[in-house]
Amino acid sequence: MISESIVYSNRQWQETAIVSAGQSDNFFLWVDAIGVWQVLCRDDLLIGAAAATDEVADIPLLAPLSRRHARFLRQDDAWFLLPLQSCAVGGRAVTGQTLLRNGSEIQLGERVRLRFRIPSVLSASARIDFLSGHQPRLSLSGVLLMADTLLLGPRQDNHVCCPGWPDSVVLYRRQQQLLCRSRMPLTLADEPLPDQQDLSQGAILSGPELRFRLEPGRTNSAV
Repeated sequence: MISESIVYSNRQWQETAIVSAGQSDNFFLWVDAIGVWQVLCRDDLLIGAAAATDEVADIPLLAPLSRRHARFLRQDDAWFLLPLQSCAVGGRAVTGQTLLRNGSEIQLGERVRLRFRIPSVLSASARIDFLSGHQPRLSLSGVLLMADTLLLGPRQDNHVCCPGWPDSVVLYRRQQQLLCRSRMPLTLADEPLPDQQDLSQGAILSGPELRFRLEPGRTNSAV
């Protein structure tokens, strides 16, 4: 992994590899004073009940669900829900693959309710918010389904809205690497981020009025 500086419209961006290729499909994003998100980078994701051992679901909820309750599927820039057990979208029961739109409310079983959002027209990445309070064991602000980029910053249409930040940070994938760029100068573990710097697991990145951490999550090979 490498970091490099690139110029867009005469403005300097700092670009750096965050997580190695083997770890970049599942990680946690901790943003100081904002919250924590699970980030999943695959196009086929399973949601269901959490298990005591041998976790099956990519999004395991402490909820009265099947361990394999439904799948989130991405095809090009569109996301779909594939029900494996009782599901509803927009208040209507669904039995087959169903297109999800920005703002769609999803019900799993009788009690679990989620909100599906695509905050930015510039990215196919989606966000899932918990409406009914059913969460994974680690309490989260939400789940981010990363298609290409994730936008963190002060705008309401960012995937993670950070009102106090002076500018945006972009996380994106390239050739199985997860990278980061920003017009702001970023530091790694409170030291200036040098060029050609590999970043270890659990990288802590800081900038003017901001700080966030990336932690690789578990690898789920269940089908």
